[in-house]
Amino acid sequence: MRSSQDQGPAAGSAAASEPQAVVELRVHGVGGMAPATLLGTTAFRQVWGDRLAGFYAAEVTRRNRSLEAYCWGGLTSRSTFRVLWVLLFPFMLANLAGWTCSARTHADRWAFAAHRACSRLAALAVTLNLLLIVSTVVVDTWAYQFGGYEKPLLSDEPRWKRVAHALAHQEEPGRRVAIGVGVVAAILLGLALLSYRAGSRYEQVTPVGTDGREQARSSSAALPDGVADPRFFDGAATVRRLLRLHVSAGLAWLALLVAYAVGDQRFQVMAAVALGAAIVLVACEAAGEHLVTPLAATALALTVATASYAWNGSAFRGPLRGHLPGLRVAAAVTFGLLCALIFVRLLVMPLIALLRALGIRRGAASGAVEQPSRRWPGAPFVVAALSMLSANVVGWGCLLAAASSLGSLRWSADTVTGDSEIQIVVFETLRGVIPWLTFAPVGLILTFLLVELARWGLAGGRAERDSIVAWYAGRSDADPPPRPPWDAWRSSALPTEDLPPAGRKRARRWVRSIARARKLAELPADARYLFTGLALFTGLALIAVLVDSLNRSSSKVTVTFAVTVAVMIPAGGLALLRWGWHRPDARRWMGVLWDVGTFWPRAYHPFAPPCYAERAVPDLQRRVRWLHDKGCEVLVVGHSQGSMLATVALAQHGALRPGRDRPVLVTLGSPLTTMYGWAFPAYINGNLLDRLHGPRAGEPLRSWRNFSYQTDYIGGPIGRDEVDVVLPDPSTAWYVTGEPMPSMRRHTGYWSDEAMWQRIDEQVTAPRTGMPAPATPGPVSEEPWISPGRSRSPTAGHDGYADV
Repeated sequence: MRSSQDQGPAAGSAAASEPQAVVELRVHGVGGMAPATLLGTTAFRQVWGDRLAGFYAAEVTRRNRSLEAYCWGGLTSRSTFRVLWVLLFPFMLANLAGWTCSARTHADRWAFAAHRACSRLAALAVTLNLLLIVSTVVVDTWAYQFGGYEKPLLSDEPRWKRVAHALAHQEEPGRRVAIGVGVVAAILLGLALLSYRAGSRYEQVTPVGTDGREQARSSSAALPDGVADPRFFDGAATVRRLLRLHVSAGLAWLALLVAYAVGDQRFQVMAAVALGAAIVLVACEAAGEHLVTPLAATALALTVATASYAWNGSAFRGPLRGHLPGLRVAAAVTFGLLCALIFVRLLVMPLIALLRALGIRRGAASGAVEQPSRRWPGAPFVVAALSMLSANVVGWGCLLAAASSLGSLRWSADTVTGDSEIQIVVFETLRGVIPWLTFAPVGLILTFLLVELARWGLAGGRAERDSIVAWYAGRSDADPPPRPPWDAWRSSALPTEDLPPAGRKRARRWVRSIARARKLAELPADARYLFTGLALFTGLALIAVLVDSLNRSSSKVTVTFAVTVAVMIPAGGLALLRWGWHRPDARRWMGVLWDVGTFWPRAYHPFAPPCYAERAVPDLQRRVRWLHDKGCEVLVVGHSQGSMLATVALAQHGALRPGRDRPVLVTLGSPLTTMYGWAFPAYINGNLLDRLHGPRAGEPLRSWRNFSYQTDYIGGPIGRDEVDVVLPDPSTAWYVTGEPMPSMRRHTGYWSDEAMWQRIDEQVTAPRTGMPAPATPGPVSEEPWISPGRSRSPTAGHDGYADV
């Protein structure tokens, strides 16, 4: 591959000076795709972008069109360090929880504001929850208990264990606590630094079409037009605010933990006030901006002051054997605070609904709100509970793994005897909780998979088979038979009476495989039932912990086996990290998770992986504008997640300039409504689709076609008859005698479907009805990173691309 950026502007502009009349711009889906694969040729060059995301132009034409590919996989995979994003999975779920708002809630001003506040509080609960777990592992288990073992470790102990003991060993317990607090604070600040660096790389791109619009004071989630607002993918200010508040709350909680352990009431009061102030400011979306930075500085000063107080020999209350003094009470109070932050939604949202029902306040009429075909009641609470569940399953598993590795595990300080071995005490409550955190989720997942497997096995009954056979039989009758001698080589995959028993049985299996593939395509939508079940289980487990009823229900054998499983969970996570670190293909498949989970801005949790759409959407908008200004017709073809990027990019206000930009949009296997429609109905709905195709389309496309297969397990129709084209899969029942029967394309076979491309050709060559005369384009440079009157180095950062 030859890069135009490597050869200077002149090299890149030589081939671009005379573009073809029509440019086909392809956008790949999840998992990333190499330019050669997406373009179907190894003869290409990079014409825009960088190594993370860029546009590549083929040096050959196809179907009388120039080919370009937008490859954005480097934003979510490819890099080795993307593997570490697995550690941010609970934060990603916490951020997604806020975006699963229902359309009914979004239409009610009070309810929508309360939803956003509750979602931010639930996200903060995840941060405090993980901070509690990390503090228990580092401050209590490692620094206080393991570092307090007075005898030197024997030489036959592992080297890492001797180093860990030497780093934490101090005679004064206060000094050991200060060391542990320093490590925890460094971890928290490291997450903040990672979030800041990710934001500077992904979220500093200037959106297109924001000229003349005021900068939003609130987050992108609160914008009235949602995704259609050009400021939607401009969340840098929101991330900065939330980042400081989460760090402030974490440091204040850490200072409160140390202050309670050393018994200093002055520090306790100051830390509690700082923590309360951080919680209040998190609930407020934009108020108190001038207090955010001073609060972060105050929380950091309190953490340093309490750690210094502990280091200088403060007296600890209670026995020095077992847990850090006061940790059990601090954990119980923190756990109650986390429950309050999570469950406050269940109090506030019904109260607002009651006020609306009583006529005390008015909201949007239920009939005026468009509801998705598939509904997911309670989705924000469900996803928030799943983030807590994932954090606790892995976190407490890490605690048990650390305790077992550093010494002998004990459930109570009363069972610690002698000094012959290192004995680590963990919370006795975990003895009853661990079986629930390990066995119950696994049981629910297995039950769900067994039910889906049974439904898949029962698919292909007589009625379904007859329907499929009748459809293909009618289609086969319409196909003209081939001329001799080729007619003797054509066979039908349908079970007919003239076939021998073995052939008829093989044909029935082919028909049944189609029916089962269509049933399997419903699995992603059914996953919401599994998620709801896991969330309900999490709520019940939290209530059971509060009443302390789990400790009396677990036998010793069950607890031992559950602890073994819990220890294996973080070990499996490390194995996954190692697997992805050394194998690019593994990182590609792991990147599928981030392709779906990081599409939305970080408006609720700042530690979530960065939003790649804040870079990808403006990229597509600017490239389409530049091609139009060069006098090209543009055909945008988006597959899977790429169709989401293309649709949102073209639907935003100001993305298409009236009289100048009229691209043709083609979406393949789009999850626009099959997945995003029911998971995020407040933002992906009919209003967004109408901006591209409908009576309210102020800046309409030239045309739009959405192709799908009934066997596609991700994409599907969008609900517009004039847009949707459902293709047969397999495309025909005929096959060459002796060859395998026709195979299914499902989600990945769109690019090679010749019948689909013929329809696209017709769409591109259709006459342009109602199209105003194009405006005379102004002077533009040959390279897209340079605009009239401004110059820019192609190797500079991405945040300063010009609006061309």
